[in-house]
Amino acid sequence: MLAGLVVHPRVFALAGGLLAVATVGVCWPWLTCRGVRASVEYDRPRTVEGSEVGVSATITNHLPWSGLGLTIRDGSANQMVRLPRIARRAKNLCRWIFVPQLRGEYPVEQFTVGTSFPFGLRESKRAAAVTAKLIVWPRTFPVGPVPMSEGADVVEGNVRRNKVGSTGDVLGVRPYRRGDSPRRIHWAQSARHDRLIVCELQSNSRPVVQLVLDVDACVHTSGSDGSLEWSIRVTASLAKGWLEAGAQVGLTCGEVRIAPQSGSAHLTKLLDVLARIGTHAKSLPTILAESKTQSGMSGVRVIVTTSLGANGVAGRASGADTRWVILDSAGFGGAKDASTGSAAWLHLASAESVPHRLRHGTAEASHGS
Repeated sequence: MLAGLVVHPRVFALAGGLLAVATVGVCWPWLTCRGVRASVEYDRPRTVEGSEVGVSATITNHLPWSGLGLTIRDGSANQMVRLPRIARRAKNLCRWIFVPQLRGEYPVEQFTVGTSFPFGLRESKRAAAVTAKLIVWPRTFPVGPVPMSEGADVVEGNVRRNKVGSTGDVLGVRPYRRGDSPRRIHWAQSARHDRLIVCELQSNSRPVVQLVLDVDACVHTSGSDGSLEWSIRVTASLAKGWLEAGAQVGLTCGEVRIAPQSGSAHLTKLLDVLARIGTHAKSLPTILAESKTQSGMSGVRVIVTTSLGANGVAGRASGADTRWVILDSAGFGGAKDASTGSAAWLHLASAESVPHRLRHGTAEASHGS
């Protein structure tokens, strides 16, 4: 414009052309986004860290011209998918593969559909609807046998164990004791020994386990390889493995209290909670003190924490029905401490050692349950 005033009036034509290009470059993407609708859907409601999941997007173009240069972005995963040309007043379906690397509920940030066509001067975008969220469970690993309580903290069920009970298969015989059912008398052995002999039967019972997960941010390191995520993976592995073995498993973490139960629906509930759980200000000593006052708390209590978290608990030596799973803080990117893990039922020195130690590192795995 200044050159048109000073040099020659014909330069105004160039200024007008540049102004038209800028107007089209700014307004065209805005108009395109106003006439485009997009909805995103995952092909299943749940998956596991590191597993592929299909994502499909339905894009509807209500404009009288074709939609060009459109992209769909997932801000949380930094994914961008370029969409093909969408004909005027038409609908297109686009599919791609998403591999979540961290547990949680996706999308963490809103999907957006946008374009900067034709000149890339400005990108306009609008939110895309998500029909259902995706829950990503923590990665799990095989675990050792269920730890058994020293007391009688089991519930009746259909899981047979080599433990004396009142039902199930015959384990052996023993002398009659007052109160034994006459139906259990082994008459042939009684006649041979000239005294009453009864049969010992298996116990159809389920062990009860209460998992306690320390999610205090002060004792954990963050990130996908930090102690918090690995503590959650360890807890999820124990819950999944022991539930599949027939135990009743409960969970305590932060403000969450889930009573011990069994079954696949209960496993889904526990893994959903662990997928969504974040850090909490409540310390481990507070959680343990509250758990003592709760009614109905029985069975084996398995506490998952770091060495920093365990050092904050006075007298952490394992009791008859308490097991400590301690992640070495230094091995997961945290500060060094004086703990050697000698008081731990299961000591995890680093992320690389977790799969092997979970499967073979407990006393029950070494000597049988």
